[in-house]
Amino acid sequence: MTPDFDSAAGSPRQGPIDTSAATLTAAETVTLSALLDGMFPADEHGPGALEIGVLDYLQHALAGPYNDLAPIYRRALAALDDVARREHGQSFSQLTNQQREAMIARLECGQLEKSGLEDVAGFFDLVWRHLREGLFADPVHGGNRQMLGWRLIGFPGAQVGYTAEEQQVGARIVREPRSVSELETTLPRDTGPERP
Repeated sequence: MTPDFDSAAGSPRQGPIDTSAATLTAAETVTLSALLDGMFPADEHGPGALEIGVLDYLQHALAGPYNDLAPIYRRALAALDDVARREHGQSFSQLTNQQREAMIARLECGQLEKSGLEDVAGFFDLVWRHLREGLFADPVHGGNRQMLGWRLIGFPGAQVGYTAEEQQVGARIVREPRSVSELETTLPRDTGPERP
């Protein structure tokens, strides 16, 4: 566990947000893009992390509620680049897909910690958690662009209600996904009791 991250809760520590230090540099953003793309690439089944908006989600989160995790990202992304340069003579983002996949597999297994990532142990789990948030959280949080993540897995999103048939175990729900932001326009407004 690092001092910046509560691994038991799987979330950033609560407290005041200092957004001045949260923005990633252009080089860090390129490395993060390559990492996210390598962890969840587009394929014949659908879009990848970048198309779904995970990078946008994560940049927004690091500038806000996950601000205290930005230093962990910075150190880990720099270490990824350092290991890639030492082992392959180029930055992580410039590696071939095969080289990048091998480094990501080593990162996942904790083997890169022996190659310069010892100060950011658990980084793969952190990125994997944030990747899933960006893929499948409601679009109001900055990811899941056009509800592509939900479409990929057949999740209907925020719906006002479901039919009795849709509530049966194993029932497939075939509805256009909806964001929670759309509920306000479809729910009847409670104007409260009538006044004389």
